[in-house]
Amino acid sequence: MTRKARWAAIWLGGLALAAGAACRGSGREAGAPAEPLSVEVTLDRIRPSPGETVKANIWVRSGRAGSEPTVEAELLIPGKGSRVLELERAGTEIRLYQVLIPVESGSPPGLYVITVRASGDGPPAVGKASFIAGKIIGDFTIVSAIPETGGAEDTEAYMTRFREAGGNFLVLHDILTKKAWYPSKVTNRRTAAGSADDRLGPALAAADKLGLPCLVSVVWDMTRRRPYDENEASLKAVLEELWTLYGAHPSLAGFYDYQEGSGTYFAAHVRSFADGVKDLNKGLLAACAPYIDDPLLAGYLAAIDSLDILIYQGAYEASWRPDNRKCFPVRRTRDFAALSAGAARPKGKIALSHVELFGYLEKRYADQYLATPDDAFDQIASAATAGGPDGITLFTYHYNIHLLGKTVPKVAEVDEAVRRGLRAYRAVAPFAAEASTRIALYIPYSDWWAGRWAESYEPALDGFRRLGVPADILPFIPPRGEEILPFYPYSPNEEQLAYLLEKKYVLVLPDVAGMQDTDSALLKAFVERGGTVLLYGPRIPYGDLFDRTALVGGTEEPPRRHWTIEVMEPLFVRVARRAMSNAPAAPASGWKPAGGHAAAVFEDGTAALLVNRFGKGQVVTVALSPAALAAAMPHFSRDILDQALGRGGTKRVCDIFGADENMDFAVAGDGGVFRFAAANSGVQSADLRIVPLDVTPNLSYVVTDLLTGESRVVPGRDLIQFQVKVTPHDLVALEIRTRR
Repeated sequence: MTRKARWAAIWLGGLALAAGAACRGSGREAGAPAEPLSVEVTLDRIRPSPGETVKANIWVRSGRAGSEPTVEAELLIPGKGSRVLELERAGTEIRLYQVLIPVESGSPPGLYVITVRASGDGPPAVGKASFIAGKIIGDFTIVSAIPETGGAEDTEAYMTRFREAGGNFLVLHDILTKKAWYPSKVTNRRTAAGSADDRLGPALAAADKLGLPCLVSVVWDMTRRRPYDENEASLKAVLEELWTLYGAHPSLAGFYDYQEGSGTYFAAHVRSFADGVKDLNKGLLAACAPYIDDPLLAGYLAAIDSLDILIYQGAYEASWRPDNRKCFPVRRTRDFAALSAGAARPKGKIALSHVELFGYLEKRYADQYLATPDDAFDQIASAATAGGPDGITLFTYHYNIHLLGKTVPKVAEVDEAVRRGLRAYRAVAPFAAEASTRIALYIPYSDWWAGRWAESYEPALDGFRRLGVPADILPFIPPRGEEILPFYPYSPNEEQLAYLLEKKYVLVLPDVAGMQDTDSALLKAFVERGGTVLLYGPRIPYGDLFDRTALVGGTEEPPRRHWTIEVMEPLFVRVARRAMSNAPAAPASGWKPAGGHAAAVFEDGTAALLVNRFGKGQVVTVALSPAALAAAMPHFSRDILDQALGRGGTKRVCDIFGADENMDFAVAGDGGVFRFAAANSGVQSADLRIVPLDVTPNLSYVVTDLLTGESRVVPGRDLIQFQVKVTPHDLVALEIRTRR
């Protein structure tokens, strides 16, 4: 009997034991009941770098005194399959085992899943743990759509096809709708084991074979009508049943919340779901995929300790016309991914971008529930440039490409666009995800977010795009103990504050007026302890917990139409003293210095840009919005950013000229290596001029196209400025390395 067959027999045999059988343990009097056998796996790191080693501690608890359980473990390697782990006993008095897992530079990218199984006299136990090496590329597998005839073979063919396209991760979705697509005993409409409708088990078996780690989507029993207040209990019953049936599968990494939400109200349900997952086994991963309507939700989800994975939905294709749900431009894919990562990373969570391969009504392709090739590629390219996410998920290669492609020839065009996009993603995302510019739009706590995101943050993000400056998005994360809705948080999050200062972020508040106590205190403390804040108009923050005049270094004048802006104090190297520009037509408030000094003034002498020292930090107040200043004085806009970054010892890699709001960028540079990527979702070609800020003219450089691998040697004097053309619906990615 093979190892897996033997474990299947042990597992099923253990499940057949009566729930009231005597529990087994150790260190107790003879005949005394004990807790059931349990396994817990802990890791010393979840994002190992190449060359590092992951240490796993495995605790096997309980069992009858004097008995020694059998303990076996295996590691699922993404895209490869699984291998046995040789465990070492770490002590004689306690059941602690250890194993070291090296992560080599050539290790396959994706999520690695450790499965530990223990068996003794009673029901067997399973423990899980997972870590990430490289980027996750996932898909949602629609279990209910698996063909009735030849379903297992078709599922394996799909998984093989997706793996060939670069995929390494799955969410097994829609397992319980009009019926349970697995042999459930806790739902109303049951499926017979081994029948054509028994689809979840074969899908996990195929994932085991092909090395595709999975989350299983969980919902309450939707096969019957029930009072809504019973849904949570039903969901927990389904969750426990799925763990009991399928926990031994090496591909099972955790569970995904089928329910979706778009406001902070969603956080309470996600907390209940994620806690339920951890109650089964602490090493299981819990995931959810919210919408973007309320950006504060990202911070509230990040505050849930038991939640591991955030998949913020792109909301680009998901529309039943603009009057029902806003049709976001495709570039928002990057912004939503950045928001998700900005919430998840400070808390050590996994953030995944999201791309939609379907299309409704005006976005349909070939008159099908299908995205156009350009829409599919543009979303993936936009997501590739986002700093922070651990990977990307598609919704859904299984249905829109594999299944729909059997009858719709035009799907082949979308498939090729997806594959081209994933090739670009694999080239760009690894450096983009780690290469924050340390410029971050901060989203403070507020009850009034319906208009603020669209009115203030979207224009600011697009203003930075026109400057060629990638920006992170960092939402408010409620402090521990104050994350329970609907109660207001009042205290600053000291953990988040320490993170912002440690990473030397320059915080940007674009057109933000009122601030609640929690962010009033955070803003003041951030600057006092050495941080730098850029406050862009036309609205500048008020807060009860700081003196606005002292913080800003001036007093605000009533808004009026201005005609010119003159630079009085150069902030960096591009714009000299007395440089002038026309002011935008929109009214703006000038500032009278009161402790701060005017770096730029309007024609009436009031400050258009005010610089103030506050504590150990600096506050820069700009009368104009980021978009307005970028249009009127792009060089001065870049000087403001570089001066602010320089206070923390950080500098940008390059200047980019010729960009518009339809472009997304990723830039990184370290140790003589400069990487650059530009994605163009517009309908016009972009002729970009790239000016690296750290090139030596008398050296030679190797310029490599990261998409094709082609290289050429270029003198440094030719790289002081170089031209890049990015055609519509395309991405360019280059690496420039000092020639040795």
